[in-house]
Amino acid sequence: MAQQIQFKRIYDPQTPDDGLRVLCTAMWPRGVKKTAVDRWYRELGAPRDIIRPYLDGQVSWEEFRQRVWESLHTPEAQKALAELAEEVRQGRTVTLLTSVRDAVKTHLEIIADALQAHL
Repeated sequence: MAQQIQFKRIYDPQTPDDGLRVLCTAMWPRGVKKTAVDRWYRELGAPRDIIRPYLDGQVSWEEFRQRVWESLHTPEAQKALAELAEEVRQGRTVTLLTSVRDAVKTHLEIIADALQAHL
């Protein structure tokens, strides 16, 4: 069973190897059609109050990571993670999508870690 979780910006072109495209943001990104994703899990978005301070360099990666990790332990987030874990168990590629400019060191990495814990 191939287990594949990948990251991408929502603004990057869609490709056949994306598999299940899952938007993980609290707010819908500007200029994106609803057909660009297969699922939208608001509850997997980083907490709004920490996003801007993190992107502006006022909050460390460690603090950001801890806050996002904690936010993934709500019943709603756990349900979303369980649904995604089932997709991965069935061998489907899951592409986690974000709207931030740099998809490196984002909440997607933390979501992937939480998803691995469900597998």
